[in-house]
Formats: sequence, C-alpha cells, structure tokens
Amino acid sequence: MNVKQISNVISIEDGRQNPYGLVEQIFKKIDGAYSPNTIRAYKADFLEFVRFCDERSMKSLPASYEAVASFIDENVNRGSSVNFIKRKVSAIASMHKFCRLPNPVHDVDVQLALRRMARKNGRQNKQAYGLNRNLFADLMNATGNDMIGKRDRALLQLGYASLCRRHELVELLAEDIKRNEDGSVLLHQRSSKMDTLRRGRWIYLPPEVWMDVRDWLEASNIKEGPILRGVRRGGQVMNEAYGPGAINRTYKRLARKAGFDEALVAELTSHSTRVGAAQELLRTGASLLQVMQRGGWGLPQSVLKYVKNADMVHEYPTWRKKHFEDSGQAAPIER
Repeated sequence: MNVKQISNVISIEDGRQNPYGLVEQIFKKIDGAYSPNTIRAYKADFLEFVRFCDERSMKSLPASYEAVASFIDENVNRGSSVNFIKRKVSAIASMHKFCRLPNPVHDVDVQLALRRMARKNGRQNKQAYGLNRNLFADLMNATGNDMIGKRDRALLQLGYASLCRRHELVELLAEDIKRNEDGSVLLHQRSSKMDTLRRGRWIYLPPEVWMDVRDWLEASNIKEGPILRGVRRGGQVMNEAYGPGAINRTYKRLARKAGFDEALVAELTSHSTRVGAAQELLRTGASLLQVMQRGGWGLPQSVLKYVKNADMVHEYPTWRKKHFEDSGQAAPIER
C-alpha cells in the first residue's frame, strides 16, 4: 500500500517499527491545534490501543478493522461504559486521520461491534447528580473557618455561579476580576471547552458570591494567578492551581461531613454544580437561551441533557440521610 507521509519528519513506515515514537511525532504535529486536555486524552486512549495491539501482535497504525472491533469487544467485556469506549474509538479514528490513513472505524465490522456494545450496555448516559439549592446550602454549611474552609466556599460559589467545568474553574485568574459599584464583580473566563478561538466570556458574580471569593483571596493574599489553589496542612496556600481531580474529592468530603447518604455521595462529582445550577435556572424560569449563555453551551441539545431531570431534583432526594443532632436517629424521609 502506498502510504503518504503526514509531514517531512513523520513516516508511517517508521511507525510500523516503532508506533510509540510515531505517536509522539503526531502529537508534536497537532500541538497548539487542540486544547491540552484533548491532546492528553487522545494520547492516553490511543496508547492503550497500541498496547492492546502489541499484546496480540496486531498493527496499531495502520490498524485493521479486526483489531478495532476486538478492542471494542474487549472493553465491553471489562464493563467499560459506552461513552468511555466511544471516546477511545474516536481517538483511534483521529490518529488515522492525522496520518492520512484509511479509517478502520468506518468498517462494517467495527460499526457492528459498536451496535453490540450499545445493545448490551445501553445508550443512557450517566449524569452527575445536580446540586439543588438545598444541597448546595448544606455543603456550604459543612465548610470550616480555616483556610481550607474559605477555599472550599470560594470553590462552591464559583462553581455554582459560573457553571464552569472543572478544568475551567481552576484556570480562573485573580487579575481577571473587575469590580462593580453594587458589590458584584465580573470575572473574565479566558477560554473554555467550546471556545476554541479563545474569545473568552464575562461571568457575573453577585455580591453574595463575591463575598466568599473575596474572603478567600484576602485571607490567602492572592492578587494574581489562579484563584483556586491547594492548601497544605497548617494553612499554607500553594502557588499552583487547584487540581481538577481534587474538586471531586472536595465535594464528596463536604457531602459526608454534611451527613449525606453514601449513595448520594457516590453520585456527586465536580460536574454537580454545573448540572445543578443549570437545572435550577430552568426551574426558576430562565429560558433555554439564557441557560445556554450562562453555561457556555453552543447547542440546545447539550443543555437538554443537563436539565432533563430538573423537575426531580428541586427537593431533597428521598434517599438522603439526615440525622437529628440530639438523638442520632434518622430523620423522617423527606419528599
């Protein structure tokens, strides 16, 4: 087969001998064209496919349709989610596109493997549990008065008011805050997942939100750089931005402290503030367009996935555990 080179330095013939080296060259080629998070995901997913092929003496670039179909079936048998597998298949397709190679994902056998996956695992997307106003207030009340508590309150307020994704939250900068006369502020978000051209957008933070964020910034003496940061034992604030993965752990820690049932704790993720805020906006009368603007969504279909359960979460979930302080007995089930 006559295979083209994708650049002067990237050769598919060399890649057949050393696929890992070829992968590194490809990612140098696309650096800057995609966000760091996208490139990181592509790399991790495709290298997993490369290892899968190596173990079975199959070629990963170019890959055969048999290799891709077997990879899908293997992930299905391991119990991987539909979205997880589709993301890996997308990485395989993209790597072949970058190399100007025929895309094995288009083969009928691969499409049949994807259909088998959907029929076995179902097509329903698992969504993070949305934090309604009551649950949000309980998490806020579970924060302490130390430096970690101040940071946690700022995190919760920013997450709920801005509807930012977790990696967008940790990229918000103190120097991008513009104060208004009424005690509110405008916070400039420089880029987002959907803002590939980095036009940015302004986020409105009402006075009650800004009060907690200001309290954290003043206590930590942060005047520039990331707003959200890690805090060491003893209250020392780190220079680096708070890790996106740490947001999940923070929400779960606060939920346990607030007395939430473990079943609910398991459903909370860093996306819970984004989901819950979107649902609350819709429930309180915001239009679909307003929700799209607040959350930075480009398509109505994306918003509808978030707010489909809005009418179910405005009260406490029936399986939430709440204890009386004096007796230790479980409270009556709330609606």
